[in-house]
Amino acid sequence: MTQGKERDRQTAVWGGRLKRFGAASILSLALSIAFVLTQDPALWLRGWIAIFNVALLCAAGWSMMRLMEVNAAGTKASSRYMKRMMFVTIVYIGGVFLAGLLFDCYALTGVVAVAVALVPAAGPLGFIWAIGRYLLEEEDEYVRMRETQKFLMATGFMMVVITVYGFLEQYDLVPHVPAYYAIVIWCLGLGVAALFQWRRG
Repeated sequence: MTQGKERDRQTAVWGGRLKRFGAASILSLALSIAFVLTQDPALWLRGWIAIFNVALLCAAGWSMMRLMEVNAAGTKASSRYMKRMMFVTIVYIGGVFLAGLLFDCYALTGVVAVAVALVPAAGPLGFIWAIGRYLLEEEDEYVRMRETQKFLMATGFMMVVITVYGFLEQYDLVPHVPAYYAIVIWCLGLGVAALFQWRRG
């Protein structure tokens, strides 16, 4: 009885934190994208904005891991997936800082410039690798189905946003957005899909 009450209490605590951090992450990411596109802030400010968003995402990811552990709902594959995603997120932010610093401090050209410019791409490529590994490693068919649905919803969300925005940009109705924002929009769609699944149970 005592263990059951403690599990219910832990579920309420971590479930509440997941909802708060998850909602905050989606709202913060959306506002950050709008701010960066409309205000064109300095590199250092973009860096702090990125760090803040990563902190929220990691907090949401940690809350989800703890919630799954409390309810014994997580699989080994999902636990490894969450850890990989948090790691590649940190790699991505580090890559963005490093590339920006090197281009600001040195007159990079040629192959070196191309190599440094591609350093931040390690993060998004890591996301894709982590997702692929997770779908291959997940043995629970129901969990794999739900995660696949979530990834597909995020992909659809991204395609809708970039298609609509692309046509608006074509006629100079909105500012130009770099192509790498596609992965940011996909992550935003992943958060929306996760909340949608949670609401449906």
